[in-house]
Amino acid sequence: MSKNLDFTISVKRFKVNNRNIDSCKITVEVKHKLSPKKQIINFSSGYMFSNDFTDCKDVRSYITGIGKNAEVLDNAYGDFIVADFNFDGKEDFAVKNDSGGNGGPFYNYYLQDTKGIFVLDSFLTNTMIYFPSIIDKKHKTLVTLVHANAVSVSESTYQFTFETGKWKEIKNRIIKN
Repeated sequence: MSKNLDFTISVKRFKVNNRNIDSCKITVEVKHKLSPKKQIINFSSGYMFSNDFTDCKDVRSYITGIGKNAEVLDNAYGDFIVADFNFDGKEDFAVKNDSGGNGGPFYNYYLQDTKGIFVLDSFLTNTMIYFPSIIDKKHKTLVTLVHANAVSVSESTYQFTFETGKWKEIKNRIIKN
């Protein structure tokens, strides 16, 4: 998955308020291959389908190529994905936090800072939400393509500005099929 890091993911399923809403406590342990440094990230998910986090092969890495060309169904790129989301040359990761609806699952995005610590990126997690269908290194953009309705797709393009250290949505349009 990574050239410099080892990831271990554990999932504990639980019911919310005794209702049949399947949620999870997800733990991601990140170990640096060349040092004793490690980081543990915990979060609780929203709704998860019973088959989420059951197949260790449901992962993808745009760094090493593992699963990179695996078929994408309903915008589900996998439970865990390694990529350089902000185009700074460091390995980042996304982890599924909700099975989502018709548009596909939602992801938490963790970007690696200059000290090698992973920090939740609020913009990508709460605004972009879906996994990008296109990671464009040349233009330094992430593009999501999500069902808008029965015959249209919403295309949103996001860009990270190094000068401000912030993300912004630079384009949003509806594409009719």
